[in-house]
Amino acid sequence: MTNSSALEVTRTLDILAPREKVWAALTVPALINEWFGDESTFEPTVGAAGSLTWADFGSYRLVIEEVDEPTLLAYRWARSKDADPDTHNSTHVRFTLEDLGGSTRLTVVETGWESLEGDIEKGMAENTAGWHDELNELRAVLELQDSQ
Repeated sequence: MTNSSALEVTRTLDILAPREKVWAALTVPALINEWFGDESTFEPTVGAAGSLTWADFGSYRLVIEEVDEPTLLAYRWARSKDADPDTHNSTHVRFTLEDLGGSTRLTVVETGWESLEGDIEKGMAENTAGWHDELNELRAVLELQDSQ
């Protein structure tokens, strides 16, 4: 869902996996690679730099801004490949995890669109579709692991 009045992209979904497994899938590079891009490098530590890479799209740098394990992870990521993120070329992505007693409610909110140049509506539409697809993949990976 896109909330264009606040210029944010938001998605909430319930995952039939414990919060600790969802947290690991958001913070451990080998697990991130199972659902989000082809290669990821970062440590879930405030101030740490890293990147998310897709073979078809390139590498996008990020900086970790908030960590409260296992309930909150936030980073700023550049909208252009191979660029260091700052407040004028990036958005802020915030993952919150709520324990539902064996399953997890995951909410992703991406903000900062108003500071970007270019076609903001197109970028928001692309990321709305992207978060929908990627988070469905995350849910499928985690629920498959939990059923085995």
